Amino acid sequence: MATYNLKFNKDDSVVRHVIVGLLADLNSKLSFWRQLSQNERSIIDVPFYYAVSGDENFLRDAFLFSTLNGANCDPDPTIADGNYDKVPRGIVNLSSIAIDPSKLVNKRNLGHYNMLTPSGEFKGFVAEFEMIPVNIGVDVEIVLSSQLDMFKVTEAIIKKMYKANFYHVDAGHLDEGTYRISSEYMMPDDYGQERPIEYGFDDKGNHKVTFSIEINSFIPSFDFEEDIYTKYVRKDYANGAILGNYGDPNGFLTTCEPGTLYYDLDGSVWQLNDDGLWIRVNENYEPLSTDLVEPFTESTSLIKESRRKPADNRMTTLGNSNLTAPTDTEYEKPLLGDTYKVIGRDLPFKE
Repeated sequence: MATYNLKFNKDDSVVRHVIVGLLADLNSKLSFWRQLSQNERSIIDVPFYYAVSGDENFLRDAFLFSTLNGANCDPDPTIADGNYDKVPRGIVNLSSIAIDPSKLVNKRNLGHYNMLTPSGEFKGFVAEFEMIPVNIGVDVEIVLSSQLDMFKVTEAIIKKMYKANFYHVDAGHLDEGTYRISSEYMMPDDYGQERPIEYGFDDKGNHKVTFSIEINSFIPSFDFEEDIYTKYVRKDYANGAILGNYGDPNGFLTTCEPGTLYYDLDGSVWQLNDDGLWIRVNENYEPLSTDLVEPFTESTSLIKESRRKPADNRMTTLGNSNLTAPTDTEYEKPLLGDTYKVIGRDLPFKE
């Protein structure tokens, strides 16, 4: 099965995609070296996870706690009781979301998005949209096992990630539209260093590097063209005649015998010929009781008509309107024209 057409409930959240993109970017960049022996040196990767919280049952499921209330009321003997938190690890926690109104732009812009059509094709469309700038604040906590690792991680952050970082994520739902969003963040200048001074029997003694970052991203608001659903009513009478509101029945009524008469509510009468085409034989006709012999069976159907604008291969150029005097060549005309008239030109090739 193809993976591009899989649909999940989580696809609709743009903020989730931005956070997942941040975790992927941090995972791919942060690591440090550790000397294991005189001749052996290993690189230590720092994985990043999003903070989880909830009730006790959720924590037991997330951290693999074994309980007597499990399957067959018996804990799994192959799994030790407790959690399996990896050290070193990074924890990202969302702290704030704010709109930056100073970066707002006009919503009358055309944006490109992709959508999975009912026929199963993945096509591109265009629609007006507004990019709403948002600042997403997150708190990052890196858990380590020693003070030396704290120094190495802090140095790795400064060397590899200071100061600007950017990434892209694909957001949106296949039924409505998917689009690409760019995000960027800057590493801070200050890093908190937490190390335990006093230990108890219940303390793990974790060392931590903490800092906060702000992600500059966008939440697009597309003005999607809504699809039109038209309701059609059909009545099949005992003598084989059909009454409905299809207008032209070609393409709608396909399972009828040649010679069948279709009476439309607008007064037109259509007859099916031997080639399977409906031919209009009368107009402004009021059906008689002899034309529509009861009893009849009634059925309704909703037919979807898409109003979305496809994204075709076209170039746009700025030319002149008819207000200017004609010239001999295109080069003699003003560069932008007097009314900025946009002229579409087909590409010389088909992609």
